[in-house]
Amino acid sequence: MGDRDVPIMAAPEDWMRRFHLEHAGVRGVIVRLGAAWREIAGRAGYPPAVRTLLGEAIAATTLFAGELKMPGTLSIQLKSSGAVPLLYAECTRDGRVRGLARWHDPVAPALSIEALGSDALLAITIEREAGNQRYQGMVPVEGTRLAQAFEGYFARSEQLPTLIQLVCAEQRCAGMLLQQVPSVGGHALRAASSEFERAGILFRTLADAELLELDAERILRRLYAEDDVRLHPPQPLAFGCRCSRERVAGMLLALGRAEAEAALGADGHVEVRCEFCNRLYRFDRVDVGQLYAAEPVVSPPPTAH
Repeated sequence: MGDRDVPIMAAPEDWMRRFHLEHAGVRGVIVRLGAAWREIAGRAGYPPAVRTLLGEAIAATTLFAGELKMPGTLSIQLKSSGAVPLLYAECTRDGRVRGLARWHDPVAPALSIEALGSDALLAITIEREAGNQRYQGMVPVEGTRLAQAFEGYFARSEQLPTLIQLVCAEQRCAGMLLQQVPSVGGHALRAASSEFERAGILFRTLADAELLELDAERILRRLYAEDDVRLHPPQPLAFGCRCSRERVAGMLLALGRAEAEAALGADGHVEVRCEFCNRLYRFDRVDVGQLYAAEPVVSPPPTAH
């Protein structure tokens, strides 16, 4: 039985909930991660500013994965030449979350995304299990906060009026997304409706502390008491890594035989440690040899006579 067949074991504080404002043509998602976030954040000694960006990215990827319609994975990747060259977060449709960041010391106590550099790029990728389908949208990073960069992404790539709030604290990270429902036939609406604008004004009154502490019911009652709100059942979230011995073997195979054999240490082993979960994979000389045993033998081209 594979990792994806194992039921997700989530703490009560790790959840995602979708909702609709039925008569306003507005939909949304609220997420909060506690134990899962601490598991991710504890994997490296992240400086406070990097930790905050990573927590916001983790919250964002769970928000966006809430709209996945079939088994697959949604990932967020931010690359730049600045203090944080890589920020990566992903969430599967069944709620397994992981992420990491890389940084250059020294890191300022607080970072705006403007400090990441003018070349910073934001990519959102959806990988569907069925048929190995992959879709990616990429936009320049704009704004001063990560939430603004994601709003810009939806404006450019999806052309859907979207508002996002992200917050990260020591023990928790959380997020909320508000989006106009696409028009009939699936075509996006380029302009915000008056109902969305009204919902957005109320959305902007939500404090970070409320998003971190209140449950979904109280948040929606506080913001939209006058609306007909349909709140979907909670989906559990949990830290989960997709690494496996087979994936690492595939990486070694892609390196090529010469490089893989050169990587063998003095003890005759290659060791690969997963950056997401810290799991160690070891391959000895026999293992490496077996990886290439099934490779087809290519005959040299015939010589001319």
